[in-house]
Amino acid sequence: MNSHRVKIRRIQLFVLVSIFSIALVYPRTGINTKLEGESDCEAILENVFKAHDLKVRYETAQYIYQSKGFTKNDPLLNSFFEQIKGFPYFEKQQDSTLALKSGEWVKVEFMSKEEVSRYFEQLNYTPGEAYEDYKAFLQDLRLEKESYLPCIDAELAKGEASEYAKKEIFYSFKPPLSSQLPPRITRLDFLKLFKEFVLNTPNGMIPDSLRAYAFLHCGCKIPPFYSLSPTRSGE
Repeated sequence: MNSHRVKIRRIQLFVLVSIFSIALVYPRTGINTKLEGESDCEAILENVFKAHDLKVRYETAQYIYQSKGFTKNDPLLNSFFEQIKGFPYFEKQQDSTLALKSGEWVKVEFMSKEEVSRYFEQLNYTPGEAYEDYKAFLQDLRLEKESYLPCIDAELAKGEASEYAKKEIFYSFKPPLSSQLPPRITRLDFLKLFKEFVLNTPNGMIPDSLRAYAFLHCGCKIPPFYSLSPTRSGE
């Protein structure tokens, strides 16, 4: 009889421990799920900003191929080559600062046509290829629209409280030695543009500066053929 009671108590104790364990596990599972969701959204938003980087890469490729000349060891050529190939084309200078005496002229050497041709052969990456990479990346993100929209909407809902409202990016490529800086926008504004022009527009592309600013300031959507941008990113 006593052994029977002991068995019953053991069973009761086992049931109580099981219930208590379940009560502990479920809240933890909920917290982990939330953290994983937040982490997923961070990765998703970083992919959106990677699309911006590919847009600028395409614009950079356009500039390089259309340029009429480059100086020896041109830093733009070097950084672009390293971005595509993973290693620099020119040997990096230890100190690019020139100590100049007052009134002294500095001789600027330009690359010869043969040197430029050799650079492009080694680069082996054209504006057309840059555009296709950029376009394909946007298409991949568009296919995941249902995953991207909730994360973007959640961030946009934060408004000025969003960390992305305080971070700015150059919207487009800045040509070297240009006296004009490209327009700057917040990362939060870029999310608005990406949602409207890429995710909610079939075959849409990130708009050029004119169309982007029109949308951000008045909600206006200018047709691509009114764009003044020389790039194809507004098509």
